[in-house]
Amino acid sequence: MTTSTTTPYGNSAEIKSDRIGWTRAALIELVNEGRAAGWIEGPPIEGKASAASVRAAIALRMAGVQATVRVAPLEWLGERLALGATEVELLWLLACLELDPGVARLAQLFGSSGCPELGLQLVQHLVPVALDGLAALERLALIERTNDARVPQHRRAIRINDRVLELVRGELRVDPELAGIASVRGRDDAREVCAPIARALACVPPPVIVAFGPEGAGRATVLGRAAGERGFGTLRVSVPMLSREAAVLERQLRVALREACLFDLVPMFEDLDAEPDLPAREAIERATRSFEGPVLVTASEAMTWRERPIVTHEVVRPGRDERVAIWREELPGAPEDIVVAAAASFALRPGAIVAAAANAIAGVGGTPAAVSAEAIHAGVRARIGDELAGLATRIDWRQSWDDLVLPGDQFEQIIELVARVRHRATVLETWGFGAKVGKGHGVTALFSGPPGTGKTMVAGLVASELGLDLYQVDLSKVVSKYIGETEKQLAALFDAAEAGHAILLFDEADSLFGKRTEVKSSNDRYANLEVNYLLQRMESFTGISLLTTNHETALDEAFRRRISLHVRFPMPEEEQRAQLWRAMMPASAPVAGEIDAARLAREFEMSGGYIKNAAVRAAYLAAEHDGAISMAHLFRAARAEYEAMGKVAYQLAG
Repeated sequence: MTTSTTTPYGNSAEIKSDRIGWTRAALIELVNEGRAAGWIEGPPIEGKASAASVRAAIALRMAGVQATVRVAPLEWLGERLALGATEVELLWLLACLELDPGVARLAQLFGSSGCPELGLQLVQHLVPVALDGLAALERLALIERTNDARVPQHRRAIRINDRVLELVRGELRVDPELAGIASVRGRDDAREVCAPIARALACVPPPVIVAFGPEGAGRATVLGRAAGERGFGTLRVSVPMLSREAAVLERQLRVALREACLFDLVPMFEDLDAEPDLPAREAIERATRSFEGPVLVTASEAMTWRERPIVTHEVVRPGRDERVAIWREELPGAPEDIVVAAAASFALRPGAIVAAAANAIAGVGGTPAAVSAEAIHAGVRARIGDELAGLATRIDWRQSWDDLVLPGDQFEQIIELVARVRHRATVLETWGFGAKVGKGHGVTALFSGPPGTGKTMVAGLVASELGLDLYQVDLSKVVSKYIGETEKQLAALFDAAEAGHAILLFDEADSLFGKRTEVKSSNDRYANLEVNYLLQRMESFTGISLLTTNHETALDEAFRRRISLHVRFPMPEEEQRAQLWRAMMPASAPVAGEIDAARLAREFEMSGGYIKNAAVRAAYLAAEHDGAISMAHLFRAARAEYEAMGKVAYQLAG
């Protein structure tokens, strides 16, 4: 969070001293008035200047301050927030209660010991501030009023906000209460300014400006550059980080808007629709109702706004040429072929490119010209890893295409899948098929078939062939019993994978993409809502997702229509099983005699996964007896796996 110790009002120690003098004199007069009337015990306080004379001295000094263009801290705050003179005087009164021990002791005569606070009735006796003025100060989070229902309104204590005290002491910084919630950005580089947004920023009355589009597309950058062109920085508030408690949320918003006014910033509420169940949307609309400047918003979808004019602007995904330009700008001096390959390999959005390029540069010691394709891949991986933590796990695959045994038709479909990913920029962008396709620029493939037929293995081989990372989704972390949580987790999952151009692997996808049921209870309704959201999100997903299932018929029909490719993995025939037995025996493994793969294939009708398990079990059996792997070991291991499948092996001779 940006901070500053430079005050715009210079040294105002004399003014502060005068204000403390007036507060002390006014309180003494009030104490004497109370003792004369009998509602405060003790003798009158003698020999002090009158409040009126001190006020006159303050007026003279303030005239001199204005003549030398040196504004006192709370007068500066009053100018920034358009406060009246009475409201500023009230802030000084409350500040002096905290700043001077003598004043604090006088205030304690009206309340309890150790609490230098004044109630509303006494405050208005000293400073004739209207209730509307008090409400404005509270709305701007400049004062705080106790909310004890047991105490009458006129006796409830009023105190100054700690943030205002910092200003009086000469400390100028963004309120620490916004730490982790908001950040300050100075004027962004005004290159490539969006003209409609820049014009909207100058409109009267100022509108709410919404930049909508997918996460990482550069929504905040577009808004920030337009604000910078108009001479403003931005106060960027992360909506998902705001409190879920209504009272705390409203206070955070008041503080944020006050800071935006003080520092001449345009408030930007980022990811407003990230969490549908968060009460922030209506709270932000209420809080900005009386805000006099423009309000910026980033969201995934276009939206409406009550009681204020609204301007919406869609931020679209950059094409390959634009991605090349961004990579080139972020990697100055890097070889052109590296830059072009990065743009072609990773269909990242502007924000993701900037982050990945920074990671790549750091990985090669800070020299952009030394960045390699491997460094860029590592940079992209570093970006996505943190975002997917807890939702998916990156898996490495050591097997090769030589280990894969599939019928020719299925193998051709796998080749087509690789081609769809490798050449989609050419087909969709260069050749123009993207305009014909509309939605669904992502690649979604379904692998169905019995257990152990190589579905997950093929997912790993495809990722390796494409040079992309494969992340296996942890469905236990994604699916939640709480309403709305599953959608939230899925949104984070897809956004992170899309931004990092990683492949998502959903094993046992039927548990997530299952058929919608007849609505007989609220649980059925919410379960169907989750499937509906998932179908919509899959349709707009531009990344790569691979799904495996052993129960093809359990999948929702609407989901089947949205897949790009469906590869059915059959149980291997006898000849293919023999190939699998041979492929599972490493060249370096000691073998006793000839391995009759044909006989194993004939007598044990197993898929590749079970054959792999049997071969490994046989190896451990042989190692235990310090011998080579024999047909006896293989038969024993195969029988155990066969029985694990629920089948009975009749011919067991070695």
